[in-house]
Amino acid sequence: MTRLTESTVALCGILCCFLGAYGAAPTFQELMDPAVFPDPQRGMAVVSAEIQDQALRVVTTGAELSADASGAAVFRQRIGHPRPVLSLAFEGGLGGAPRLTHRGPAFAFACFGEGAVNLRANGDSLFMFHVHAPVTVTVVRAIDVGFHASHRCNHLVLDEWGGFGLYCSEENLAEAFDPFGPVTARYDLPAGSVLWVGVCPPKPYDWDRSLTDHVVWHWSNQLGYPPDDQLVAWSTEGNIVLLQSEIMLWKDWNLAFEPRLGEPEFARVRRTMHDHDVRFIVYTSPAYFFTGTPFEQYAFNTFEDFKSWPPGRGLGDNIDAFMAETAKVMRQYKPDGLYFDGQYFSNPAALYALARRTRALLGEDGVLEWHSTTALGSGRCYLPHADAYVDFILRGEGRDSVYADFDYLRYFVSCYNSSNSIGVICNNGPRPTADLVERLLEANCRMHTIASWLNDRASMDVVHGAYKARLTPELRAQVERGVDQRQGRVAERAEKLAAEQRALAAPPAWEAPLLAEAFDAVPEWQPQVSPANEDPFATRTGALAVTGHAHTYAYLTRPVSGPARGLVVKLRQGTDGGMSWGPAACLRWKSGALLRIGLRNDGLIQSDVAGQQRLSKGQDHDPTQWKWLRARWLDRSGVIECSDDGVSYRRLRTFDHGAVSMGDLEGLSVGKVPYNGEPKDHAVPGESGTCFIDEVAVY
Repeated sequence: MTRLTESTVALCGILCCFLGAYGAAPTFQELMDPAVFPDPQRGMAVVSAEIQDQALRVVTTGAELSADASGAAVFRQRIGHPRPVLSLAFEGGLGGAPRLTHRGPAFAFACFGEGAVNLRANGDSLFMFHVHAPVTVTVVRAIDVGFHASHRCNHLVLDEWGGFGLYCSEENLAEAFDPFGPVTARYDLPAGSVLWVGVCPPKPYDWDRSLTDHVVWHWSNQLGYPPDDQLVAWSTEGNIVLLQSEIMLWKDWNLAFEPRLGEPEFARVRRTMHDHDVRFIVYTSPAYFFTGTPFEQYAFNTFEDFKSWPPGRGLGDNIDAFMAETAKVMRQYKPDGLYFDGQYFSNPAALYALARRTRALLGEDGVLEWHSTTALGSGRCYLPHADAYVDFILRGEGRDSVYADFDYLRYFVSCYNSSNSIGVICNNGPRPTADLVERLLEANCRMHTIASWLNDRASMDVVHGAYKARLTPELRAQVERGVDQRQGRVAERAEKLAAEQRALAAPPAWEAPLLAEAFDAVPEWQPQVSPANEDPFATRTGALAVTGHAHTYAYLTRPVSGPARGLVVKLRQGTDGGMSWGPAACLRWKSGALLRIGLRNDGLIQSDVAGQQRLSKGQDHDPTQWKWLRARWLDRSGVIECSDDGVSYRRLRTFDHGAVSMGDLEGLSVGKVPYNGEPKDHAVPGESGTCFIDEVAVY
C-alpha cells in the first residue's frame, strides 16, 4: 500500500513556492526554472545531453533532439518505432552556439548564444523553448496525419505509432496551422514567449498493469461510505475501488475535504479495503475547488433542491490551495490515491504543473486517475506529457453518440502511443454491451466496473465474458497487429482528409434544401417551453420572436429525415440574455448526435458538436444586427462559418464529427435551445428578453 512520506510533503511545499503565490496560475515561463521539478518521475528521464561540433543532442526516454545554432531542430521518436516525427526552423538561427548549464536525469538546460533562446528538455520528452527576442518558428511534420486536434495555439498530431504536440504560452497568437500542408505550423513568437514541443509517446505502455488492474467505481447521491459487505463484494471484482460521491464523501466538496461522516468512518472504509488487499482512491477536483477564487459563490453541499452542477474552473489559479488541501487528505486520511474530476482545461502550463505536483505528492506508487473528457478546451486536444504522470485517464462522459467513432476511442480515449497511460471509457451512462467492449479493446481502451452493475446480471455477463476474459497477454498481439495494419493505411486516409479540407475551403455545392422555413408565421412545430416562460413565440416583421428568461429553454422542433450536409440559420440576439441558452438552431440525428450553432449575450458565437461546446473568440456580434451562421460537413470533418450579409462567409472553426453526422436525421430545433439540446433550465433563470430567428435551412 502507498503511504505518504514526510519528504514528499516537504517537496510539495517547496514546489508551491516555486510556482508562484496563491491565486496565481502556473505559467510557461515559470516552468522553465531549473528549480522546478528537479527530479525524474515515472521512469521518464534524460538519458544523455551533450554538445558535439557546436550542436546539441538530448536523448530522453521517449525522444531525441538534435539542434544547432543555424536554427534547425530535429525531433525523433524512440519508443516502439524509432523515427523522425517533426522539425523546427528558427528564422535567423538560435543566436549562437549552444552551451549546457544543467544536465541530469530530470532535465537538461541549454542556452544558445548569449541567451537569445533557452531550452529546457524534460525527461518526459517535453522540450521547452523560451525566446527572448521576436522570432518566427516554422514546424514541419515528418509523419502522416492519422489524427489532429487543436485548442487555440495548441495542436496535437498523431498516427498509430506516436506523434507530437505543440503548445504555446501566447494563447491568442495569430499563428498558422495546417496539418496537411507542407508547413504544419508557423509561430510568430513575441519576446518572452515559450513554445513547447512534445514527442509521443513519452514512456512505454504498462501492458501488465493494463491487464491486471481493475477499478470498481462507486458514486451515490445518498451514501459516500458503503457498508463493509458491499466493499467486500467489490473486492472480488477489482483490486482498486474509486469512491467518488463528492457531496456525500466530503462535508464541503467545493471548499475543503473533510469526511462527511467523520474520520472514524473513513478509517473503517480504508481498513476494510486494505484487509481485502484492495487499494482505494477518493474524489478531489481541481476544477471544482473554489476556495479563494471568484467561484466560491457557486459552491453547494446538498442534493436537496438540486438544479445544476457548478461551473468548472480551468485556469489553475487555485493550484496552491488545492494542492495544500489534497496533501492534507493524503497525510491525514491515508487513501491510496486520488481521483480528479476535471483538471485545468484552459491552461497547458497549469495542467502540466498539476500532474507533476500531484505525482510528487502521491509518490511513484500512488494511484492517480483524472476524468478528462474536457481535456484542453472542449474538443479532442490534450497534453500527453501531463497525462503521462497519471495512471488512468477517464474520457467520454456524456459522449455516447461518438462511441461509434473509432478515432474517438483510439486517439482520444485510449492514450495508446500518445501518453501511454491507461485510457478508460467513461460509460457511466449506458450499460456495457459486447459490441462496445469489442471496439474498446480494438482501440486498446479499458473499462471500469460501475458498482451498480454488480446487481445487474446482464451487465456483469458482459464484464466477465466479453471484457475481462479478453484481458490476457494475447490481447497485446491483437492490438499491435491492428495498430500496424491501420498505420499502413494512414497515408491514404490522410490524403482523403486533406481532400475534404480543400473541398470545405470552397463554397458549398448544395442543391435544394431538405427543409427551409422563413417564419412568416409561427410554424406548427412541437414546442418545448420552460415553466418560467409564458407564451414565448410570436411573429414580428416576418421573423420568429422568442421571449423568455435568459437561461431557460423555449424552442420549436420538427422532424427531418434523411442524411444532411449543411445547416444555415439567420439570427439576431436582440435583448435576450442567454449564453448557452441563447438563440440557436440544433440538428438532431437518430444516433443521438447533435450539432448546434447560435449566438450568446457575451458577444461570442457558440458551436456545439456532439455535446462539446466551443466558443469563437474574436468573433463578436452586434445584438441589434442579423448574423448568419452556417455549418457544413463531409465524411469526417466540417466547418462552422458566419456572415454579416448571408453571402460572404468567414470560417470560425473546423471540427471532426467522426462520421456520426452522416446518418439519418431525426429533427431540427430552433429558438432558445440549450447547449446540450435538452429541455432543462439553468439554476438561475436570468432576466427576460427577446431574440429572433428569420430563416433556417437544412441541406
